[in-house]
This record gives sequence, structure tokens and C-alpha cells, in this order.
Amino acid sequence: MLSHTVLFRLPRPLDPAQQAEFVAALHEFAADAPPTAGPVTITTDLGLRDPASPRVADASLSTTFSDIDAFTAYLDHPRHQAIVTEVLEPSGVTWLSMQAQGETSPT
Repeated sequence: MLSHTVLFRLPRPLDPAQQAEFVAALHEFAADAPPTAGPVTITTDLGLRDPASPRVADASLSTTFSDIDAFTAYLDHPRHQAIVTEVLEPSGVTWLSMQAQGETSPT
């Protein structure tokens, strides 16, 4: 199992309307995500920290894949390519992506 998590940061000052539009686009993508992705979860920041801080993300997307080949197929899928080129890049968004295999904490 491979987990894929992406943290998104919108331009500052943060425009609530732009954030809502961006999150709506993420939800639209999640509803019709490429078939190799597991359920897609979208979350938004609760605004508990100063949004001007460079360490604050505005939204996240997370999903899982059965293996690396499924993840690679997702990256190349036209729907994934479309959200990158039509939403992420034009919105001036920066993002961090992390792929990991699940690990258990020592007890």
C-alpha cells in the first residue's frame, strides 16, 4: 500500500473566495479520480494559525494506491494531468507531495 498526500498553499493574502473555488475543484477531481486511486480525501485548514506563516497549508488531498505502478498510472492519467494544468498551476498554487508506505509506531 502506498499513500499519497499533497499539501496546497494558495497565494497570500488568502482570498476566501479563491480558496473555496480551489477546494471545489479538488472535490470535483476527487469525485471522478483516476481509477487506480483509492478513496480521495480533501481537507481544508481550520485557520487556527496565522495564514501569513509560510508553514500553513490551505488544503490537502490524500489517497492510497495498491503499489507504485498504480501511482505512476495515476500521475499519467488525463484527469490528474488536467487538474495540474487547469487548476494547480494557473492558480499560482505551491504544493508539497509525499508518497510513503505505511509504518507502525514502536510501542
